[in-house]
Amino acid sequence: MITKELLNPKSIVVVGGSNDLHKPGGKVIKNLIDTRYPGKLYAVNPKADSVQDLPCFHTVEEVPGAEVAILAIPAAYCLQAVETLCSTKGTKGIIIFSAGFSEESPEGAALEKKIRTVADQYNATLIGPNCVGYMNEHYAGVFTSPIPHF
Repeated sequence: MITKELLNPKSIVVVGGSNDLHKPGGKVIKNLIDTRYPGKLYAVNPKADSVQDLPCFHTVEEVPGAEVAILAIPAAYCLQAVETLCSTKGTKGIIIFSAGFSEESPEGAALEKKIRTVADQYNATLIGPNCVGYMNEHYAGVFTSPIPHF
């Protein structure tokens, strides 16, 4: 199911946000800023106090809330992040850039299934894992370039 929050979110958190534009978590933030995403934009990075001049939290538990979460973190950390974001932060759109799921191993497939179960439990839309993101006329939640103009 596609949620309205995924299509036109009022807030986005990039878990694994970075100042390094060569990393997916850095590039997606740059794309969101460059395309003038109008909503609230946050980053989560345990090693940074700010990311590209945005508010940065050290854990997903600290995030005030986000309708969409973009995950650019190792696969092993995605399930806990999705559980926290969906259950306590109101997240209804999840985009997972990370690899290491069903494309790699039976263990990865099991982890992916658990994430899908959590998303379904909270009526959230899941894109990924192992994807380049999602974009439309409202925001460019991708780590690729160039970004087309709508």
